[in-house]
Parts: sequence; C-alpha cells; structure tokens
Amino acid sequence: MGSAIDDLDDLAGGLRAGPFHTALRAAIASRGLALERLSDRLAAAGLRVSVSTLSNWQRGLSRPRRPEGLRAVAALEELLGLPAHSLRGLLDEPAHRGRRLPAPAPGTPALPASRLRARLDVPADPALDVLAVQDDVTVTETGWTSTTRTVVRARRAGVDRHVVLSHVSGPALPEIRAGRDCALGRVHADRAAGLIGAELRFGALGPGETFAVEHVTTSPEPERYCGHWFRTAGQRFDLTVRFAPGLGIRRAHRIWRLDPHRPHRDVAGLRLIDGRLAHFADFDLSPGFHGIRWAA
Repeated sequence: MGSAIDDLDDLAGGLRAGPFHTALRAAIASRGLALERLSDRLAAAGLRVSVSTLSNWQRGLSRPRRPEGLRAVAALEELLGLPAHSLRGLLDEPAHRGRRLPAPAPGTPALPASRLRARLDVPADPALDVLAVQDDVTVTETGWTSTTRTVVRARRAGVDRHVVLSHVSGPALPEIRAGRDCALGRVHADRAAGLIGAELRFGALGPGETFAVEHVTTSPEPERYCGHWFRTAGQRFDLTVRFAPGLGIRRAHRIWRLDPHRPHRDVAGLRLIDGRLAHFADFDLSPGFHGIRWAA
C-alpha cells in the first residue's frame, strides 16, 4: 500500500518528466479526491467534464485538446493545488517528455509486420485484451535472452492462441520458444525486415477468462536497448534487464517512442542495482514502445 510520501514523490516525478496522464493521476491521488468530486467542482466552475472523461485522461486513453478541455485542465491545476501551467505544459508532447535521442535502429517496420501477422492468420480483432507484460532479459557479450509472460483476457469463448513478433537490427533472426503452459505453433519470418513471428497455442479460454502466455526469445545479436510495443493504452509493464559480468555497463535509461518513425526519448535515468541490473515497472501505459537502453 502506498503512503502519502510515495504519492508526493510520484507527483513530483510526474510533473517533472510527464507524461500528462501520469502527472494527473499522481496529482489526484496525492489530494485523495474522487473523480466524482472533481467533476462536481468543475461543473460548479461552469466546466462540464464527465467522470468517464476524467478517467480517460488519467489513464492515457484520451487527452484534452480543445479549448474547453484546456480550460478544464487550468481549473484542475487550481483545484489540485498545482503550479499554473504544470499540467498544460505536459500537453505539448504527444505522451512523454524527455531528451530526444537518435534512434539506435529503425523501429519494427509496420508493413512487413502486418504481412507477417496476416501469414499467421491474426484477425483484425483477436478477441484478446493484453492486461500486463512481464519481461526478464539477460544480456551477454554474445546476445540476449528474454523470458516474457503476457497476461491476456478473452473477450469471447474459444480463444486458444496468441501471436508474438520479435524485431532485430542485425542479420541473424532470434529463436522463439514456447514457455510453460503453452505450445509453439506456426513460425514465419521476414529476414529482410529482421522480423520473426510465432503462434503460441494454449487451452481454449471462456469469456472473461485470463491466462499468462509465456515465451522465450534468444538472439545472437548484441543490442543496446530492449523493450515492448504497446498498441493500446492501459497495460502494466514490468521489465528487468540483467547484464553479464564483464560488459562494463555504467548507465541505463528508461526510453519511450510513440511509433517506429520517431526517435527514442530518455524518460528517466535508472540506477544499476548491484551494478548489474536495471528495472522499472509502470501501469496504465500510454501507447508506444517502452523499454531500457544501456551504455558502457
């Protein structure tokens, strides 16, 4: 259970680094105000903002853009006891603020990825919601290995598979293996695009049932960053990166990018725990690529 000090620390960090929805959520939590009460106070000031809209704003599902929405944000700054323009300033960036970095490699190419999903018969609506991703990565001198657990929830009966993609910048494609409680189905690759996709099969789920799909990815290609793409908002992500002895890693940063055509941004520096491990966990993520980069 979080404390008031934790809430204030989250608020200070959110106002400093963003994104908007994280700062808004931390501000509301630090003041202990219910969304219904905030909506009522805004209405008393002549600003009609529904509870569902406030919820979407603090979850990153939508953002205030029109003049009336920006007036509501100004009023929220006052109601929540925040400095003027502290929230509005975070709306200048698409979702995350931070130092712009040259992209170390192109992002996952959209058209080849769509073609690969089509070869694996991924429907437009796979009827699976991704609730959380836990990624445990080990980096060595000769490559990396990642164990990924993806928690999914079925929206209809009979869902029995999940398709995963992996993209690398080097010529050697990674290998994808099924983890516990599932089996490897079809595997297709696009070597020119550096893409491989795999089908993970499991027992058919009922409506609303959840399941943790596990897979292991091993690559002989050295990398300087890793992470996961989130196509929609609202998921939880837990990422651990362990560095083998002798790599001389001295710095690590959390990074984010909105789409494959934009460069990574440093969101926050990460302390190397025991000099060999970097970690972050976040929830209610905005869409895009979230990950960790490192350097000697």
